[in-house]
Amino acid sequence: MKTLHKLRFASLSHLEAGQIIKRNLEDLVTAAINTTTDVHINNYIQVLTANSNSFDLALIQIKKKQETEVLIALDQQRDTALSFFNRQLRVYQISENAAHITAFKALKIVVDAHKDLASLNYEAESNGIDNLLSEFGNSTFAPHITTLNLAPFVQRIQTTNNNFKTTFSVRSTDVASTVIYDAKILRKAMYDNYTNYINYVLALANVTTANNYYDTILDIVNQSRKYFSDLLARRDGAGNTPPPTNP
Repeated sequence: MKTLHKLRFASLSHLEAGQIIKRNLEDLVTAAINTTTDVHINNYIQVLTANSNSFDLALIQIKKKQETEVLIALDQQRDTALSFFNRQLRVYQISENAAHITAFKALKIVVDAHKDLASLNYEAESNGIDNLLSEFGNSTFAPHITTLNLAPFVQRIQTTNNNFKTTFSVRSTDVASTVIYDAKILRKAMYDNYTNYINYVLALANVTTANNYYDTILDIVNQSRKYFSDLLARRDGAGNTPPPTNP
C-alpha cells in the first residue's frame, strides 16, 4: 500500500509553504510529466499554479510592508492563544469530576461554533473572537469558565486579539489604501487544493497497476514532502520550532 510521506504543513513558514508547491510544479516539468493525460491532474495543476502565483504576490506585499509583518506575528499570537485554550479545555473531557464534565460539554458547544476562527481573514477573525469572548462572559458560560479555571486562557485570547486590533486599526494610509492580499486565506486555499491533489494521486497510484504514471507523480510529491519534513525535524532538534498555525 503506497502512502504519503508525513509532513506537518502547518508548521511551515509562509515562504516554505509557497516553496513546496512551487517545487511540486517545477519537478513535474523537470520529469517531463504530461499533466494533460489525466483531466483531473491537469485541473489540480492549473489551480495550484494560480494559487502559487497569488501567494507569491501576497508574500511580495508582506515584504514591502513592515506593518504587515507585524500583523502576521500578532495574528499568529492570537491563533496560538485560541489553540492553547482549546487544548486546556480538552483536558477536562476525561475528568472524573461531574462538574468538570458539565462545564466541558457546555463550553465545547461554544468552541465548536467558532472552531474555524483561525482560518478567517483578519477582520472576520477579530469579530469572531469578540463574539466568542462575549459568550464566554455571559451568565450562561462564565460560571463554566470559572469551574475549569480557564479565565487566564480567556484573558490571553482577549489580550492578543486586542493587540492585533490596535495595530490593525492604526495602519498607515498607504497600507490601508492598497489592495491587501490576505496571505492567510490564500495559504489555506492553496493547502486545500494541494491536499485534494495529493490524495487523488495517492488513490490512483494504489489502484492503478497498468502503468507507473501516478507512481511517478506520487514519488515527486513525496520527495518534496520528505525534504520539508526533514527541514522541520532539524528545526525541532535545534529547539526552534515555530508556533503551530492554520494552513
